[in-house]
Amino acid sequence: MKKILVINGSARKASVSTALCESFLGDKAGFETKTYNAYSLNVKPCCGCGMCGKTVGCCYDDLDEFMADFEQADYLVISTPVYNGSVSAPLKAVTDRFQRYYAMRFDHGIKPAVAKHKKAALIIAAGSKGEGREEIKAMYERMFTVLNTSLESVIFFDSTDKREPDEAAVESVKQEGEYFFNG
Repeated sequence: MKKILVINGSARKASVSTALCESFLGDKAGFETKTYNAYSLNVKPCCGCGMCGKTVGCCYDDLDEFMADFEQADYLVISTPVYNGSVSAPLKAVTDRFQRYYAMRFDHGIKPAVAKHKKAALIIAAGSKGEGREEIKAMYERMFTVLNTSLESVIFFDSTDKREPDEAAVESVKQEGEYFFNG
């Protein structure tokens, strides 16, 4: 069974990014889906201690279950609102903690640092017009080069301060999800 790992960076349960993510996922019968909310994880930020460069792992164990799920996933879906041109702080803390894989590759010579290749999708909702799309996409594209992950889909919905996704937008996101998982 194919495994989908979803990480949601929104503080609100009824956010636009969450709703778009749910449309993107659709009905995934035949898939195992696990969803984490970055706010609920209460992640400690990377402290730059260098432990991951000395031994495989991290000085903190708060993301061990998440990282194990990440390593086993076939698909990674990241859903986030835009905060000041980037992802939310808790999602950025999760992102920074992927440092363990950089250390695996560059300090320990493990290539690929993540054995199982995965396809990734970004779902981004911005309050203003055009804010954050390229910055967030570039950040994850760079990170994915070390994580044996390819960014296959970017969904961007902006101006959420003034509008909600209409039926056509939701249907388009749903179709993109069908193509992503089945295409």
